[in-house]
Amino acid sequence: MLDYSVIIRTTGKAGEKYARLLKSIENLNPQPKEIIVVLPEGYTPPKESLVKEKIYYCPKGMVIQRLHGIQQCTTRYALITDDDIAFEPDFISKLYTPLADGKYGFSAGPLLEFFPKPGAQTICSVLIGAAMPTFFHKGRYNTILKTTGYSFNRKIKVGSKQLYETQSAPWTCFFADMEAMKAIHFEDELWLDKHDYSAHDDTTMFYKAWLCGRKAVIVSDAFYEHLDAGTSRKGNYEKVEYSNGFNTVVFWHRFLYSQEKGVKKLWYQVCLEYRIFAQKMFNFMNAIRGKMTKTERKAFSTGVAAGKVWIKSEEYATILPIKH
Repeated sequence: MLDYSVIIRTTGKAGEKYARLLKSIENLNPQPKEIIVVLPEGYTPPKESLVKEKIYYCPKGMVIQRLHGIQQCTTRYALITDDDIAFEPDFISKLYTPLADGKYGFSAGPLLEFFPKPGAQTICSVLIGAAMPTFFHKGRYNTILKTTGYSFNRKIKVGSKQLYETQSAPWTCFFADMEAMKAIHFEDELWLDKHDYSAHDDTTMFYKAWLCGRKAVIVSDAFYEHLDAGTSRKGNYEKVEYSNGFNTVVFWHRFLYSQEKGVKKLWYQVCLEYRIFAQKMFNFMNAIRGKMTKTERKAFSTGVAAGKVWIKSEEYATILPIKH
């Protein structure tokens, strides 16, 4: 019997999508030892239930809720998921296989819909340094760019039972060896939750794991469906943009710029400034087209400025360095 738990972060508002997740869990083979549900303090548990869930509360946050669930976990492995996911009964068996010999600390299924769509969307993503098709890492799923963006492999052979190492993956649903999870000390990255939306949480965790030697892998035939309840973004777009600006700067400084020495630091600085400038121009065009408000546009710029101040603060200096 595989010793694993399911950890669910929720606000209790996903409704039918949460019900589909519970149905997926009910049909899993093997079954989890425990189901841990973490809600923000003051929130009502979802009415949908398998009865056997353990309910916990903590401050609201995409990172802190996951971490609180991990702290309660008593098993060697865990499926850590949002509340709007659906998968097949053999999902866990597929995700566990590459972790069994200890080579990898994390696994996830492919979610190609998260990549920019071919055509204009991909071209825009390349121009602003946010995402680009990979040219040099055909055996990877994602590779982090010096701009804080990522390159992606659209030619994943889905259904072929292949493994693709990755420096980032969607945080919506992943399988973890709890020893690897604890070894990367993700509690040091609670700065991600500072502004009510945790932009770059997925990139931060998986890239930190990569730097710490606890690699993640994409299992090409471990399909799952992201139903996207979107509860963390609804009516929250200004905070999303602010967090995107702030967290971009902090991620860049902590995981890219600070990992280099000498003249390479100058190049990383150039890459960040290009990324910020290009994003501001993209936001400007979106505002003209009516796809972004002036307030949302300003929030991104304000977040960037605040991030540049914070990386020079005493609070930031207290965060422990990354142990390779």
